[in-house]
Amino acid sequence: MTLQYQWQLADELPMIYGTCVCIYCALQADVKVGTDIYVSLGLFSYSAVVTLVYVQIRKPVFHQVAYAMEVAVILIRNTMHQMEIRKTNIRAYSELVNMFWLGVGSFGGAFVLWNIDNIFCNQLRALRTVLPAPLSPLLQLHAYWHIGTALGCYVSIVYQQYLRLVKLGTIDDFCMRRLVLVVPYIDRRKKIA
Repeated sequence: MTLQYQWQLADELPMIYGTCVCIYCALQADVKVGTDIYVSLGLFSYSAVVTLVYVQIRKPVFHQVAYAMEVAVILIRNTMHQMEIRKTNIRAYSELVNMFWLGVGSFGGAFVLWNIDNIFCNQLRALRTVLPAPLSPLLQLHAYWHIGTALGCYVSIVYQQYLRLVKLGTIDDFCMRRLVLVVPYIDRRKKIA
């Protein structure tokens, strides 16, 4: 680990906080008006407890488990939403499933590359020194971790937006588009005059 502990916290704790926002969106996707204060308080409390415990125990595995629990909640709730939507809107279901797997694949692939980088760091460094200069950056697997998680986070946000539009019954005003055939974004349908 190359970061000092306080900077490691500055890197990892925002993952917990940001994921709480995604949990809130997943749990509140079909709420038409208002907010559920108990969900908000629960997520705030979870973030506070994780922060306080992690500052004290200084074990990265604690953060990993806390983050994995959040991801599990999102995956389970979004899978339940997808199963409900499959019964009523197959087009929306298909879009959600595609985004779901793009997000899971981005995070999963990034996680695998990050762990390869951690386990085989010395070997990868040695290999980079013998490769031609233009090829050496290709073995910076930690960089792919950041690219994969960034894409996964972005796709998760678009997924939550799309899910909310479906649950509120306004999805027919929008359509899914893809940038470079992969990166999804939501676009408002053109109104025919």
